[in-house]
Amino acid sequence: MHFKAIINGEAVEVAFERTATGIEAAVGGRKYSLDVSRVKPGVFLLNLDTRSIEVSVLSEGDTSSISTVSISGHRIPVEILDGRKMLQRTSRNSERGGASEIRAPMPGKIVRILLTAGAEVAAGQGIVVMEAMKMQNEMKSSMSGRIRKIEVVEGETVRSGDLIAIVEAIPGSA
Repeated sequence: MHFKAIINGEAVEVAFERTATGIEAAVGGRKYSLDVSRVKPGVFLLNLDTRSIEVSVLSEGDTSSISTVSISGHRIPVEILDGRKMLQRTSRNSERGGASEIRAPMPGKIVRILLTAGAEVAAGQGIVVMEAMKMQNEMKSSMSGRIRKIEVVEGETVRSGDLIAIVEAIPGSA
């Protein structure tokens, strides 16, 4: 399982994989091998090397992706970002100027790259064509600017929320 989260105000890549002996986790580039046991609903015991850590997860509502995680008495706000939330956040960032991330709204395959890094792009202009659920969709820029980076290649399969491209505002233009 791979996703992005906002942990204590900082965007972090998070990945979990079940193994025969527990869970392999990567949080913000740091790797952990954990033995996890559920104590009761929302409370877990993590064994990391020679330490045991009790973790409580308090969700805000039944379907919320916002939680507070309590580790050894320290309360840490955590928000899990799905593809839609990531798209909403990057759209809000582009409205303020700066850079905008174009992310995959769902799993699919990149079938054509329309522009390259360094090219100027208009708001609403297509950058790549992605095939998802047997339909081809253009992934469009939410702002005018210059393509800083294209993160995909033709034929590549992407997951929901994967970074496709970064568009940045051109200094001095409005």
